[in-house]
Amino acid sequence: MKTRTEIILVVLKVLAFMGFIKYSIDCGAQLTNFVASFINPDWAKRTYEVNMDIFNIREKSIPYYSYAMCLTIAVSALKATIWYVVFALQTKLKLQSPFSMEVQKKLEIIAYLLLAVWIVSSFFWDTYTYYLKQDTGIQLPANNSGGEYFFMAGIIYIISQIFKRGIEIQEENQLTV
Repeated sequence: MKTRTEIILVVLKVLAFMGFIKYSIDCGAQLTNFVASFINPDWAKRTYEVNMDIFNIREKSIPYYSYAMCLTIAVSALKATIWYVVFALQTKLKLQSPFSMEVQKKLEIIAYLLLAVWIVSSFFWDTYTYYLKQDTGIQLPANNSGGEYFFMAGIIYIISQIFKRGIEIQEENQLTV
């Protein structure tokens, strides 16, 4: 009989895999639309899940259009990678000995990936929108979703450091016995 914790971890593992699939599909669809929009400019009107008027940007400046699409593709790719690492973390996690270097390293990688999402979605996006407005007059809303990624990155990094310390204590106790 599985414990409640084991059942929850299995459900979360399935959800992590579904998150990986969802963001992989998003990234692939955005990349496909981006490439197809150079063949047929009307495809820019159908850009997958981009909350901006991307067609007007493409009409005024192809470099700005390319940069916007690269940023959205990069964020989707980073999110897909985060979900893949979460899935891999849950695959490596053993409830009998949860404090292992593999788990700690995966938590640290997740924190760095979340920080990368924050950097791309905040700094690069804000710089992009500033220069887009200056050069083309198109005003895009600021990306306000970056802050929570920075917050999550900090929390996950702290947890990874707690795991690191737990591993050190575990190794010290094994040496003294």
